[in-house]
Amino acid sequence: MVGMGSRSRQQRDARRRATARSTRVTPRQESGDAVEGGLAPSDVIELIDLAARYAVDAPGSIGPHVQLLNELAATATAPDVDPAALVVDEVLARVTTAFEHGWQPLDLVHATGRQTSRQGAAWLAHAVQVEAERSQALTRAPQAWADQLRTLSHRHRHRGGVEGLLPPGGAVTADAWIAALVVLDLLHRLPRIEQLVTPPSRWGTQSPQRPRSPRAGSAPSDADRAKTLVKIRALLAKAESTEFAAEAEAFTAKAQDLMTRHSIDEALLADGTGESFDVRGRRVLIDQPYALEKATLLHVVAEANRVRAIWNSFASSVTLVGVPTDVDQTDMLFTSTLVQATRAMTQAHLSSAPFRRAFLHAFAVRIGERLTASTDEAVASYGSALVPVLERQEAAIAEEYDRLFPHVTTGSRRQRQLDARGWDAGTRAADAAVLPAGRLDA
Repeated sequence: MVGMGSRSRQQRDARRRATARSTRVTPRQESGDAVEGGLAPSDVIELIDLAARYAVDAPGSIGPHVQLLNELAATATAPDVDPAALVVDEVLARVTTAFEHGWQPLDLVHATGRQTSRQGAAWLAHAVQVEAERSQALTRAPQAWADQLRTLSHRHRHRGGVEGLLPPGGAVTADAWIAALVVLDLLHRLPRIEQLVTPPSRWGTQSPQRPRSPRAGSAPSDADRAKTLVKIRALLAKAESTEFAAEAEAFTAKAQDLMTRHSIDEALLADGTGESFDVRGRRVLIDQPYALEKATLLHVVAEANRVRAIWNSFASSVTLVGVPTDVDQTDMLFTSTLVQATRAMTQAHLSSAPFRRAFLHAFAVRIGERLTASTDEAVASYGSALVPVLERQEAAIAEEYDRLFPHVTTGSRRQRQLDARGWDAGTRAADAAVLPAGRLDA
């Protein structure tokens, strides 16, 4: 145990080292902002800010700052002068704020991995779970939010609760400090994002929607919808698992036709009963590498299925806006075609970045052309009565899209030169994987 005299000497030594390292830090003795014999809380915060700049810009030189922060943590007499406690509290508070600003648990961790590092994402995943425990989120959250928390818990198991983030007593490793400080820096500059779900502050304050009583000829029940989606998933799984292009094409064709008919039937039935179209948003997280090319593939799949899509480069995600059935089907078809594209790209035995980028871009362009043709043919088979129904559905989607993204404008990216062999291979792979027009029995 450290005695009071020894503690005071350590704090004075730490103060002298801090003053020598940064002219920004000037020990102050202001009323209500000082701790006898040690640094004021505001000085500790300045030291944290300085260390954060090193963590972000020069992590290899952070050693002396880590040593100082640990010394201060070991000798702290109150939480407001304990750097570890201050950082953890600030991170947890900013996680709570992020959730109020549109972020969801998986979105936030995914964006952190994109903007910082894998270690930063893992550290934040631990912090999100601690925040959930403190706020009792699992007992209050909607099912989708609780599912995200369980997914995080499965992917990033943590031990030690809040003390496992930055252990007390000055025993924090340099790696843990770097992860915590780069996450804190990110959370300070985190932008708002579109609000797709009810934020935690409003859980339990909204009246639950009454389930609509099914009428004769009304939209299919949840059980019927789930049964159809199981069929579609099974067909796409077969398309992904076979090594033969013709088999994959046949399975995918049947899945796409089933998707189109299912979607149109729901639209016709909902419109016929006078129900308004239920339009929702969903974020699809896009992994590196080649995230932009993968997002392009998702965009063309969405477009062919009457779903709006918008890319967020900061979050490395695409937001889909459409009726729930079409959004579900777009998500499934994107996953399946990406699996097929990745397999075909691997079989090409060329692994250069330009080749793979061109391959995925060409695959997306060609898949979009053929998916759109297939969808147009299926729509035409329903006759002219379908046209006003789809127009009303599109108007509802456009209204929700404009509400979520009132200031978004379309722009053009400067096209980089693409590898010719990759483009040719990607086009041929899309021809093999994509669905032809035509109606197949379910």
